[in-house]
Amino acid sequence: MTMNRRELFKISGGIAAGLAAASTGPGLVAQSSTASNKINLSGNENPYGPSAAVLEVLNQSVTDANRYNYGIQQELVKDIAKKEGVDPEQIIFCSGSTEAIYSTMMACMSHGGEAVTSELTHGLVYQFAPATGGTVVQVPLTSGLEYDLDAMHARVTADTKLVYVCNPNNPTGTLIDGNQLRDFCTSLPEDTITLIDEAYIEYSDDFNYASMVDLVRAGENVVVTRTFSKIHGLAGLRVGYAIAPPEIAKRIATFKVCRFQGPMGVVAANVSLNDTEWQDFCRIKNKEGREVVYKLCEELDLDYVRASGNFVFFDPKMSYAEYNKRLLAQGIIGARQFPIKQDWARITIGTTEEMEVFAKALPTVIGT
Repeated sequence: MTMNRRELFKISGGIAAGLAAASTGPGLVAQSSTASNKINLSGNENPYGPSAAVLEVLNQSVTDANRYNYGIQQELVKDIAKKEGVDPEQIIFCSGSTEAIYSTMMACMSHGGEAVTSELTHGLVYQFAPATGGTVVQVPLTSGLEYDLDAMHARVTADTKLVYVCNPNNPTGTLIDGNQLRDFCTSLPEDTITLIDEAYIEYSDDFNYASMVDLVRAGENVVVTRTFSKIHGLAGLRVGYAIAPPEIAKRIATFKVCRFQGPMGVVAANVSLNDTEWQDFCRIKNKEGREVVYKLCEELDLDYVRASGNFVFFDPKMSYAEYNKRLLAQGIIGARQFPIKQDWARITIGTTEEMEVFAKALPTVIGT
C-alpha cells in the first residue's frame, strides 16, 4: 500500500490534533519522555515539549523535510540577532549548543593550550578537549557548590586559551551573580576567551541581568552559547547558536560540522523564539516543581542546592547505585552519576503530575 503526500499529511495532522487535545496549559502539550511506563526525570528536557503553535508549524512543514531550505535558516539567524541585539554575522547557527561549544573550543584550542573550568560542571568541555590537543584545568567549587571565580582567575596562565563557565551550572544548578561574572570576564587577559554556556539561563528569574550577551555587544572576548533544547522543548530537533564578537565568530564558524540545519527544526525554533507566553508558562511551572523538591529535601533532612535551571542537585544519603535501584522500583528514571559528588543526585523537574509522583516516591526511596 502506498500513500500520496495528501494522505500522509492527513495522518500527521490527526496525530497533531490528538496531541493538542491533551493540552494541559495555555498552548501546551505534555510530551511523554519514554516509551515505557516509567517517568523520565533524568535528561533535563522540558517535560511539556514544544508549544501548540510549534506543533502546528511542524505539522505544516513536514512535507518540506526533503528540501535544503537555506532561506528559512538565514531568516532565523536574522531574528535571533535582532532578539539578542547583535549583527547577524555574530550568530553562529549550530546543531544544538553542543556543536557551538565544540566549535568554540576548536577555534580557541586547535593548537593546544589549556581550558580552565570547574571540576564539577557540564562534561562537554572535558569530552572535547582531547580533540583540540589541549588540556583542562579543574578548579574546585566553593563549599556551597558554586563556581569559585577567584580561584579560577588564579589558575589562568599564559597557556590558558579558554575559560568555560556553565551558568546556571549543570549539575549543581547554581547561578553566578551577573555583575560578579561581568567583572570576572573583563579582568581576564585579552587573549583569553570566556565561553559562557547559557543553556538553562532562561529558566532563571532575571535572565537578562544574568546573561553575558551585553559583553559580546561591547566587543569583549566573550562567547555565549544558547540552545532551543531546554525551555523551548526542542531537544530532539538539535537547534542552537553561539553569539560572539565578529572576528571570533568567523573563527568559530570555520570549525562548524553542520552547515545546514533541518527545516523542521528551523521553523520550530523560529516560532518558539517569539512565543514568550509559552516560555513564561514553562518558567513558572518549572519554578513550582523546584519548590516541590526543596520542600521534600527539607522534610527529609537532605542537603540540596537551590537551583536556577530545570533540575535540582541533592544528597540522598546513600550510594548512587542504591538510590538508582530504589528510584527505578518506584517507576522513576532520574539518577545520573557525576564526578566529585558521585553519590549526589540530579533530578529533572517534570510536569506537575510527575512531580506529584516523585513527591510520593522519594520518602519511600529514602526510607522514611
